[in-house]
Amino acid sequence: MKSGTPKEIEGDVGGKAKTLSDLSMKSFIPRDLNNILSIILGLLAFGVLLGYSLKPTAPYVVGENLVLSEISLIGFVIKPITLFTYLFFVSYAFGLSSPISKARFLEMEDRLFELLYVAGWFFVMMSGFEVLYQIVLWSAGLAVQGLQNPDIIVNWWPANPYSINVVFAAKLVVLIFAMACFFVDYMRRMRTLRENAKSTS
Repeated sequence: MKSGTPKEIEGDVGGKAKTLSDLSMKSFIPRDLNNILSIILGLLAFGVLLGYSLKPTAPYVVGENLVLSEISLIGFVIKPITLFTYLFFVSYAFGLSSPISKARFLEMEDRLFELLYVAGWFFVMMSGFEVLYQIVLWSAGLAVQGLQNPDIIVNWWPANPYSINVVFAAKLVVLIFAMACFFVDYMRRMRTLRENAKSTS
C-alpha cells in the first residue's frame, strides 16, 4: 500500500500527484457554477414576472400584460411570459443538477424518495391534462372570435373576479409539465445511482 503526505494523493493520469486543493477546486467550480446560475436565472425570471405583471388600466386580465408586452433582446423580440418560462425552467434544471441537490437525493430515505417519485408522476399527469385543456380552450376561443388575435383569448371560468389570459395560462401549464417530466427523469437517474451505491457498499 502506498503512503504519502496528507496533502498529496497519487493521480492516475500521467503519473502526476494531485493535491487535495486541486481536487477540491475541481469539485467546487461546477457545483458553485450550477448553484450560481440557478439563483441568477431564478431571480431574473421573477424579476420579469413582477416587472410585467401589473397593468394599471382597467379592465384587468390576469397575465395579459405578460402576453401583450414585448421585450427587445439582442437580435429578437420575446414576450415576458415566454422569457419567464425559459429562465425559470433553466434555473430549476441547474438547481436539481447541482452536486448539493444530487447529494441530498442520494442520501434521502427510501420512503421519502419513493414518495417524491410518485408525486413527480402525479404532476406529469395533472399538468399534462391542463396542457390539453388549454389547447382545446384556445382553439375554441379562436373559432368564436374569428381567428383574429390568439393573444387576447380569455377564460372566465370558474367565476373569478378577473378573467385569465389563455396564452398566459398555457405557458404556465407547459412550464409545470416540462418541470415535472424533468423531475421524473431526474429521479429515475438518482434511483440508478442509489442502487449502484447500495450494490457496491
